[in-house]
Amino acid sequence: MSKRRPREAGTGFIGLLNSYWHRLPRNFRWNIEDTFQPEALEERLLPNEEPQLEIRMAWYRDIIGGIVFHYLLGATLLFSSALLLLSLFSLVLSPYLALIPFGLLIILIIYGTLERIEYRQWRLLKTNARLIISLPQPGSRFLVDNIELKGLPQVVDTNWSRNPVWRVFQFITGARDLYLSLTAYRFVEGTARVGDALIIPDVMPDDVFALKRLIFTIPAGGPQKVVFPSPQEVVFTEPQKVIPTDEYNEAEEE
Repeated sequence: MSKRRPREAGTGFIGLLNSYWHRLPRNFRWNIEDTFQPEALEERLLPNEEPQLEIRMAWYRDIIGGIVFHYLLGATLLFSSALLLLSLFSLVLSPYLALIPFGLLIILIIYGTLERIEYRQWRLLKTNARLIISLPQPGSRFLVDNIELKGLPQVVDTNWSRNPVWRVFQFITGARDLYLSLTAYRFVEGTARVGDALIIPDVMPDDVFALKRLIFTIPAGGPQKVVFPSPQEVVFTEPQKVIPTDEYNEAEEE
């Protein structure tokens, strides 16, 4: 069995919180983690199991969260602090003006957090033993549902999103909604969609191609080369010339 890489704890304040979190009892921690996000497979691999492919939604489905937590958070805090100090020494500016960008930041943090939770809940993970599909629990915004399959999908289809906003991003990036079905040979009438399929939204084309390479495999030995023989020339024999004999002439005379 191959060696498993230890889970990265991160750096700074996030790394400190992560280290304290992993000190909790394992079963309790797993129960909380599996409630809101896909299970950490690196800690629960089966014997001789190896991950092969992990697919997430396209980057633009987490664009607000990425901007807020990586760029806007620190810039907005600095701007609000500078505006607050300026208003304290100015008779024109009100201190309440410093709360406007801070209030907008709180709104963006809430929206970015909800977007990031949904982004992390969608995951397709293929190992050499199983296929794990994680998606938000229907009817429950913050809960996640994990589906484990032994077989592989028989039908892989890509289609445009029904949301016009995401459709614009799909046009730019080439991403599509991924339709997976185990036994679906029934197609929806009047559309190009596969019936009874599981839909994973906004998957990048490289990820779709990598999944197809794992599903539609060629049997061992590689493809057999088919050789078509060249047309054979058919030679028809010439008609045989009949040479009359003496017996043949005597028969005619009689």
